[in-house]
Amino acid sequence: MITASLVAIACYASVAKASPAAAENDAYEMAVRQTQAGFTIYPGASGNLQPGEKVRLLMPVTSGVTYTFLIGVDERVGDLDLYVFDEQGNEILVDDRRDRRAGAKFVATYTGTAEVYVLMNSTRTSRATGKFAGIASWALLVGTRGGPTQERRRPVGPGDNNEKARDAEPKESQG
Repeated sequence: MITASLVAIACYASVAKASPAAAENDAYEMAVRQTQAGFTIYPGASGNLQPGEKVRLLMPVTSGVTYTFLIGVDERVGDLDLYVFDEQGNEILVDDRRDRRAGAKFVATYTGTAEVYVLMNSTRTSRATGKFAGIASWALLVGTRGGPTQERRRPVGPGDNNEKARDAEPKESQG
């Protein structure tokens, strides 16, 4: 009886952890339609966040190139948002739907750097305990199409690819 309980607890503990691999798989499932539409898809960044935390990434962009950002998640994510701003802090796009995944595309009108924020609004509640899951995983894929050359560029965060920018709030939409 005790052995069966310990096995059940061990199985639950392994399932209850955040899963970066599941988030990447989810993102690549989202990317199928984008590749069929002519986008070249490549990994951008991934990580784990708690509710209320966000990550800031810097993405080089080239004028005339269409970009798509796809954020896949593991089973623990409740609601996740995506914000993209230009170098002057003007909003390019926002996906703040009350949804587990996020994704959007735009055509760059300038050559420079875009600021990309991934915000974890909430995680799901645990079926076993009824409490919020805490840490959840996300994975960003970046797709490009068109422009003078179809370059593969990875987002870069100051210091590293997953610097948490907890104090930097996404700016309000202009206009």
